[in-house]
Amino acid sequence: MRPGAETKRLRGWLVRELRSLRGITEHELAKAVGCARSTVSTWETRNQPPNPGNLTSLANFFGVTPADLLEGPQDACTLRDLRVHNGYTQKQIAAFLGVVVSTYCDVETGRQGLPERWVPILASLYGASEQAVRKSAPYRRSCK
Repeated sequence: MRPGAETKRLRGWLVRELRSLRGITEHELAKAVGCARSTVSTWETRNQPPNPGNLTSLANFFGVTPADLLEGPQDACTLRDLRVHNGYTQKQIAAFLGVVVSTYCDVETGRQGLPERWVPILASLYGASEQAVRKSAPYRRSCK
């Protein structure tokens, strides 16, 4: 992990509480989300976040946002943090932006600068300010 980056942890207690309120077992939740029962147990006891697809499915199942299920500061450190925190895959973000996945990946990893025209789209998707999106881009640079 790079210095200053904070990992997002799942609020396992909240997943367990939401599951209990619905009166369902770990096995039933796993079936609804599309994972193994042991995976649900790991989420609840070790606070390990699910992959973006499962995080989205889990949030949709409970009627909450992916961000509601994760701990951590509202301002993420990187574009990847923002994307994962909101439960998106790179493929989904690329589709929203109308680009191929490799182009988005190049921006997220810093191999290419953040196009200014993407900033308002990403801010809207992530529920973040445009300034927060710009700051989360690798090397905090942008291009036009």
